[in-house]
Amino acid sequence: MSRITASLIAAAVIGQFVGLLGWIDPLLFPLILLGPVVTGAVAAARRMSYAWIAILWASAGVNMLVTDGIINNEDYAFHAGATVVMVLLAGFGFGVVKLAVRNRLPA
Repeated sequence: MSRITASLIAAAVIGQFVGLLGWIDPLLFPLILLGPVVTGAVAAARRMSYAWIAILWASAGVNMLVTDGIINNEDYAFHAGATVVMVLLAGFGFGVVKLAVRNRLPA
């Protein structure tokens, strides 16, 4: 297995644990709305691949979709939409920092 593949599998596994945090009600909306932006920005600042952070949040969203679907048999559309939004927000945070670093004026 290549190093890149192992890294992306690690992102998916970490995403499964992040998805479980959605069961803590006070964390759900900050997790969905702020977590991806912050982690996307940090990933860009650390020169990580966007694929890594996108897989992490997609995995977290799928975890929320499946676990809530199995336990409560509801909220499928919400969690599917939240998954897409989390990946897009991670891309937003990633892109803002990537653009800022690229356009930084020399000192």
